[in-house]
Amino acid sequence: MPSRRAVLSLFAGGTLGSLAGCGDSAEGTDRDFGLTTTGATGAPGEAVGVELTARGVGVVTYRIEALPPVWQVTQGDFDPGPTSVREMYPPELLWEPPIGTVTGSFIVAIPPNAAPGKYSLPVQARAGGADGTTVSTATLTVEGATASPTDGETETNSSPRGTATRSARTESGR
Repeated sequence: MPSRRAVLSLFAGGTLGSLAGCGDSAEGTDRDFGLTTTGATGAPGEAVGVELTARGVGVVTYRIEALPPVWQVTQGDFDPGPTSVREMYPPELLWEPPIGTVTGSFIVAIPPNAAPGKYSLPVQARAGGADGTTVSTATLTVEGATASPTDGETETNSSPRGTATRSARTESGR
């Protein structure tokens, strides 16, 4: 029968061995490299967030040319935050040394006159120190004006005078 010391040594060695490689070192990030994005839905005049998760990255940016010219995209919060930002348009967010996992968002301002439909925002990530590049495209859905009347508009009044009064109120903006 093995001694208590031998059993404890075996257990401790196995535990330490199983913890090896749990850190977010730059060497381990290239094989875990990846990018995912989520889409967003909003109405004209609103701002929506495109969420992303990137693994093994050194640089993250977006491709603004995929959106109509008047749309604006800005950097949201990132965890952990980038170590630097290349001031260009669109900006490049850099992590030096490359990071294991980063989460964050880009904020998209939908113009007030945006047509309803689906729009694409490609987000690009480059692996730290490697030539690997990946793109994940977030779909932005712009909802149009609803055709259903509001609760106040569903009321009907059988009196012609009541209808005329309602029309006058609607036209005067009250």
